[in-house]
This record gives sequence, structure tokens and C-alpha cells, in this order.
Amino acid sequence: MDSYNQNAHLLTPSFALSGILPDPPSFDNMTPEEVNALLGEMEPDIRAADRDLIEIDTLEKKGVLGAGHLPDYEKFEPRLNALVEAYDENSKLAASLEVRIAALVERHATYVDNLSELFVAWDDTLTEAEDRTARMERDKVERLRMGLE
Repeated sequence: MDSYNQNAHLLTPSFALSGILPDPPSFDNMTPEEVNALLGEMEPDIRAADRDLIEIDTLEKKGVLGAGHLPDYEKFEPRLNALVEAYDENSKLAASLEVRIAALVERHATYVDNLSELFVAWDDTLTEAEDRTARMERDKVERLRMGLE
């Protein structure tokens, strides 16, 4: 708790200090049966809290939690500011690259559409030429059959 009290200004939300939260209920007026019923209902929560406290204790013994070092964040602010600045630059670069890529993809789609239209027009032209050639050959055969040529 001493560590918490040292860092209370960093850990306690402002609404908790302003008095807008209602007071917790009093258990003084409860009968023993009501207390037992309440504890029975809260048993899973109590067991979970106990497991969490054991885990916290284990982490503290391993030195993982590093309590008391919360105010040390100030020495990391220049590094954080440099990282934020680099992130902003990278974000701008990524945004410009996205715009360029989108333009390239759009241009590619336009080329593909144009080629597709040209292919369809070419196919139509070839089909027309084949039909005309076939018609001319049939006409020639018909004229030969009739003896006009």
C-alpha cells in the first residue's frame, strides 16, 4: 500500500476522489444467515481474487512487477517523443504510398479495361470479316453453280 500511496496521483482516477461514487453498503445490519449466503455467492470471486493475489505475490518475489518505479516514466519521455515522431513520419509515408499504390492499381485497371474493349472490338471485326468472306465464298459457289462465272 505504501507504493500505491506514493503513486496515488498516477493511479487513482479523478472521479474516485470527487465523491460522486456512492458509499459502499454496510454489512453491520446483516444477520449471520445473510452474511453466510453472501459469502456463498461470492465464493468464486473470493477464490479468483485469492489466486490473483498469489500470482501477484509470485511475480513480486521474482521482481517482475517493479513496484516503486512508476514515476520513472519521465526519463523515457524523450525516447517516447522520438518514437511518436518517427511513427508520425512513417504514417505519413505509408499514407502517401497507399495513395500511389491506389493510383497504380486504378491505372492498371484502366489499361486492362481498355485492352478488353480493344479485344472485343477486334473480335467483332474478325467475326464480321469471316462472315463476309464466308458469304462471298457462298456467293461465288452459287454463281459457279448457276454458270454465271
